[in-house]
Parts: sequence; C-alpha cells; structure tokens
Amino acid sequence: METMHTVCSECLREVDAAYVVEHEAVDIRGVSVEGEFKHLICPECGERIGQLDIAGRNLDKMYRAYREKLDIPQPEEIVALRKGYGFTQRVFAAILDIGVASLQRYEQGALASDSHAQLLRQARDPRFLRDRLRQGARKLSEEERAHALQAVTAQCSGRVDYAVIRFDVLDGMAHEESLETGMRAFDPDRLREVVAYLAAHVRDLYRTKLNKILFYLDFASYRDTGRGFTGLRYAKADFGPVPDQYELMMGALVDGAALALREQGEGQVVVARRGADLSSFTPDEVARLDAVCAFANTFETASALSEFSHQEPGWCETPTGSLIPYAYAEGLQWGGADGGPIAQP
Repeated sequence: METMHTVCSECLREVDAAYVVEHEAVDIRGVSVEGEFKHLICPECGERIGQLDIAGRNLDKMYRAYREKLDIPQPEEIVALRKGYGFTQRVFAAILDIGVASLQRYEQGALASDSHAQLLRQARDPRFLRDRLRQGARKLSEEERAHALQAVTAQCSGRVDYAVIRFDVLDGMAHEESLETGMRAFDPDRLREVVAYLAAHVRDLYRTKLNKILFYLDFASYRDTGRGFTGLRYAKADFGPVPDQYELMMGALVDGAALALREQGEGQVVVARRGADLSSFTPDEVARLDAVCAFANTFETASALSEFSHQEPGWCETPTGSLIPYAYAEGLQWGGADGGPIAQP
C-alpha cells in the first residue's frame, strides 16, 4: 500500500498516511458525476489529509466527467479543433466572441460557462464557424476574416464526408488492423452505421452509454470470432472503458445528417437521423448488433451499465489512460451473440 509520511491537517499528528481510492458521487454545478478519487487518509483519526496535488488531480477528473456528461469538448479537443483550422487562440476566440484569456483557461482545463460551452459544442461544425465569420467577427481584420473563412469553407464543402475527413486527421487513430484494434482495420463508414443502428435500438443512448456498448460489441466479437467489430481501440478512463480519441470521434460522427445529439435530463443522447445502412454487414454481424442492443437494454440507466463495466478485468487491471488489450476479451462478463452465460446487471 502506498503511504506518505506527513502531518495530519485534522489531528495534527505525524503519521504514515495511506493513499485510498474511493468511489464517490460529487456535485458539479448542479450535475451529479461519479468517479474513483484518490485521497490520503490519516490512520489515527480517519480523516482525509488535504494535499494540493491530490486535490488538483481529483478536480480534473470531476471536470472531465462533467464535460463528458454534458458533451462539452475536453481541453485537448478544443486545442485540436482550433489547430485543425489553423487558428491562433486570438482568432478562434474572436470568431466565438469570447475572451482570449477565457479560451486559454478552457484549453488548460478550466470549466467553460454554460454559454461558452454551447459555443464550443457548436464549433465542432465548420458551418457554424462559417456563419459567425459571415456575420462579423469584428475583432478580426478583413484579411484575418477572409483567411479564416477560407479555412472553414474548405471543410464545409466536404460536409457529406465530414466524418471520414475528421477521422483521417485524428492524432493517434489507428487505421491498420493490429492487436490493438482487435485485428480489424478501422473503417469510419462502418462505425457510423453501427452507431446509427445502436441509436435506433438502444433506449436512451447517452454518450457515456455508447462508450460501454461499443466496448462490449468489439470485445465480444474478438472473443467469439478472433476479430473486433469496428477496429476501435479502447482506453481505461476513470468511468469505464472508452474508445481511444472518443471526443474527436464523436465530433466527427455527429454531423446532423446521420446522427445528432438531443438534450435529455442532465446529459445528451445520441439519436439517429436516418436508418442504418447494413448492406455491407453479414447476417451474423446484424445478429451481434441485435444482441448487444438487447444486452444494453437490460440496464435501467447508463450509470448501471458503467458500474457493470467496472467489474471487467480489462478495466480493473489496466492503468488509467492506457489502452485495454483485446486479450482481456476472454474474461468478458457478457456472453455475447454466440450464447454462453450472459451476465446480468
């Protein structure tokens, strides 16, 4: 057990305090988020010992959970969006009509205000930025405005294939089949149809719920067939397994044509704008999609499915932030489409 020799801030005794990870629900701006948070516990009085570095890491986890629940871009996605257009912080802030200092804080991890969070969500769509530039962006010179408009218009012109374009530029997205991708090459078109099908057949498909469903779909497919279903890689996050580069992936998928997001309760659900095109899927693959939908619908809430995923050996034994090896598919709790003991929530 990891310990630290320190003075307890509560009982003022000199102790060897142990680090303990506890599951907690915390309130962030009226939104309840859950996670695993690390604390230093005094062995004498049992109280938590305040440590700035621990408090900072816990706060970052809370903020990330809050952003994920409300579909607010994470700091790295904001940076990726801005750099993807070739904008400086000053130009991007001017287009959104927010302060440069505010944008800098958001890129460094501060929580955006509600109005700024909505602007950052909308900034995922180049058409939104194009419209704002056409309407003014008064803090930019005519030359800066023209250059920025050219950059976003170029992306608008390829809107039909926007997801493909975005996927091609994602840092670290693996396109070749490998052990990390479940021995399947990543195909953005295939993933888009998978998510469209899930959105039409899974009750209340919150973004966090989609994370877990894709994980079970891919890992069960790899266990049963020796090949994953989508070619995605998965990493351990504090709140369960998530596709690698998840925020950017969602920004690419939710194009308003095939998929959209709808405000519901304290979060957003993924909704299908059209039926999924399963013409390239085999009957066995369609059966596997139906099976994972039925499995997901046995859980009353997204939190219940998340808690279930926390029991997976792959999530438990993988360091936070690291990729979860597909080798853990052998111990998956869900029996999958090929029968076997399907675990109950």
